[in-house]
Amino acid sequence: MFNKNGIPFFVIMIPFLCVIFTAFFSTSYYLKVSNNDYTTSVKEYKKLYLLQENPNLEQLDEILKDKEQHHLQRQNEYEDFVLTLTISIIIFMILFSALMITIKNDIINKYIQKVKSKEEKLQDLNKTLITKVTLGIEEGKKKDKAILQQSKLARMGSMISMIAHQWRQPLSELSGVLMELELATKFKKVNEQHILNSIERSNEMIEFMSNTIDDFRNFYKPDKKKENFLISDACTKALHIVDATLHNLSIDLVFNIKQDKLIFGYPNEYSQVVLNIISNATDILVERKIEKPKIEITITAKGLQSIVTIKDNANGIDEKNIESIFDPYYSTKDSSKGTGLGLYISKLIIERNMGGELSVENDADGAVFKIIVIG
Repeated sequence: MFNKNGIPFFVIMIPFLCVIFTAFFSTSYYLKVSNNDYTTSVKEYKKLYLLQENPNLEQLDEILKDKEQHHLQRQNEYEDFVLTLTISIIIFMILFSALMITIKNDIINKYIQKVKSKEEKLQDLNKTLITKVTLGIEEGKKKDKAILQQSKLARMGSMISMIAHQWRQPLSELSGVLMELELATKFKKVNEQHILNSIERSNEMIEFMSNTIDDFRNFYKPDKKKENFLISDACTKALHIVDATLHNLSIDLVFNIKQDKLIFGYPNEYSQVVLNIISNATDILVERKIEKPKIEITITAKGLQSIVTIKDNANGIDEKNIESIFDPYYSTKDSSKGTGLGLYISKLIIERNMGGELSVENDADGAVFKIIVIG
């Protein structure tokens, strides 16, 4: 039923069958009509001839024989014509079909070659794609490691700066105690009670400084598992780390707890997000030399949501930068003061690790960061 290229056999045979059927039908029909006409003509001729006076029957037979011979000759000529025409059409159809099959085979072969070529390219692409995906994954892992490493270094630098602020006052007091002892010794006014008091005060300062180190170490310790914690506790923990810095820079901090909420998540990571936003606000307040600098933290709740807003009065974020503020490596600070990773990691912590939302907008005074977490 099909040839090797999948072309139905009857599609090729139909034109030949149609030509043969048409030739046979037309020849049969013509012969039938011609015979009928001949028979009718002969009868009429006989009738008219016999009506004549003294008809010659022998002459009539001769005439009829001539007519019959002429009729047969015409039929033979017609049959020869139809046969010649049929053979010509069949030959033409054979040549036309062969040409069409050749053209169709050529088109099919070209299409098959084209499909094979595309399949080969697709196979090559699949092979290279696997390699590219593997390389992309490796590069992504390297990039993530680099981001985490830079983040650790940035946090270390920030932590050292904050420790320096926290230690400034106790170091000053410790220096004062030693100076008192030195002067008392020079003027020979030192006594046992004075020495004991100085030692006690020094120990208090040293203990305070030691506790500061412990606070920072625990603060940056990664959370092992989620736990329930109050939003106010996480914010207070961050404020204890940064309060000395804010005090030394004369930045007013307002902490409002309108409605506290217990949530389930990573308390240390949440505190680090709050600290990072406060640190950014501190940097911009200092950089722009704002008079009466102020940071305001407000804790509220709405249904299941816990909402913390952190706003400053540093005149806000430039509108052209506000869409990119959470992008990795994006920073408006000098390269020596920031890596552009703090807000990016903060957003990952809130949105990926805790299923919340971290956003920013401007108000009349400055930037307003909003942390929303479902309890």
